[in-house]
Amino acid sequence: MLLRRLAAAALLATSAPSLACTVAPGYRVPNSFQLAEAADLIVIARVEGQRAGTRLHESKIVLEPVGALKGVPPIRPLMLDGWLERTRVAGTALPRATRSDPAELVESNPDALMGGCTRYIFARGMTLVLFYKRGSRALHFMNYPFARVSEDVPSTTSRWVQAVREYVVITRLPAAARREAMRRRADVLGRGTGDQRAIAADMRRLLATRDALLPVR
Repeated sequence: MLLRRLAAAALLATSAPSLACTVAPGYRVPNSFQLAEAADLIVIARVEGQRAGTRLHESKIVLEPVGALKGVPPIRPLMLDGWLERTRVAGTALPRATRSDPAELVESNPDALMGGCTRYIFARGMTLVLFYKRGSRALHFMNYPFARVSEDVPSTTSRWVQAVREYVVITRLPAAARREAMRRRADVLGRGTGDQRAIAADMRRLLATRDALLPVR
């Protein structure tokens, strides 16, 4: 399995150079709160299919929005750079998409470690939580390397969805009030369900880092 993923990563980097990434010195992966603050749209969307381009690196995943955690989702389908699993690229079948760990709140999906530093292989029917910035004319996917910008979830009430909702609420507060609000919310969630306790632990992890609540640099 590891050899297959390494081979696929090499294939992506050599066959689709626009998807290869280089991380600048000093780059820090944005945490969940920073992603929630920076995004103009956080959408829950289902993978419906694939639209192949005239060139290999122009392949797009077709996404049907089913809800939003921040902002208003577009009516029409969204597009995301990528391929469906098992697609044949240059004569070689890509590996199966790795499902995100439903209990994870910190690390990104393992497929983000492949050629483009963000996920590019998905499965039809997956439900994804996606982060977008609004440009002058269109929405742009926030493809920060190694960040949790395209995790798949088992349901719209999953742990990751709950966590993003919590962080979005805190981002609406003035910057000076956020740390205390997060501390109080962590105390409340820490007495709740298993998912809520996990989110509380993630909040306390962020609170223990001095610049964790600062905007993405």
